[in-house]
Amino acid sequence: MSSVSNAGGQPSKRPIALVLAIIGVLGIILGIVYLAVPAGNLPSIFGHTTPANGHHVVRMSVSFVIGVACLVGAWFVNKGGKAGAGAGASSPAASTHE
Repeated sequence: MSSVSNAGGQPSKRPIALVLAIIGVLGIILGIVYLAVPAGNLPSIFGHTTPANGHHVVRMSVSFVIGVACLVGAWFVNKGGKAGAGAGASSPAASTHE
């Protein structure tokens, strides 16, 4: 079993951030589709819908919330990885000056 690791020896969190970002973008795109296309005209891949003139407000809202939450999660995962690598790199430099 192998794992991707960075210079600090800790596993890389980049794949997690990438998956969260992709899911986030797809969630926002899905929300836009639910906003733009009337409920009766949605493609069958979105599930069974009863013909109606309105839009799926709840599905649209949930898609946007999940999309934004995944993008925020990806940002936090990516941010945490860079901050940890920067702090680890500065510690040896500080100890060599002593």
